[in-house]
Amino acid sequence: VTRSEDGKAIILSFLQGSGVSGSIALDEKQLAQLITSLGLAHASLIETQPPASIAGARFTPVYTTNWALQIDALTEGSMLAFQHPAYGPVGIVFGPQDVEQIIRGLQKQRTMIRSNPDDASKPS
Repeated sequence: VTRSEDGKAIILSFLQGSGVSGSIALDEKQLAQLITSLGLAHASLIETQPPASIAGARFTPVYTTNWALQIDALTEGSMLAFQHPAYGPVGIVFGPQDVEQIIRGLQKQRTMIRSNPDDASKPS
């Protein structure tokens, strides 16, 4: 996977030794569609498995995004949706017990003593 010289496309090339040669250029919209399609394909492969543990998992936090919080009528919980720069729109539903746990965690976070008030808006 490489970025085109003009920066307007991503070039996908077959791996050396794969027995297949060639490449394809995808613009931003096409790449987002491919990522979504691959994500849905992956989800269908693991749909009968319990969610994997995230203990010790590596992830990249999102610091700048658009997000929305709304009530999820099906679970009577809350859905947090946000725009992930790598994966596009992502949403997670928190049930009522999860919401209580999150509220407690956020209330604890508000009591943290900061040496500089502006530090609250910076990643730790």
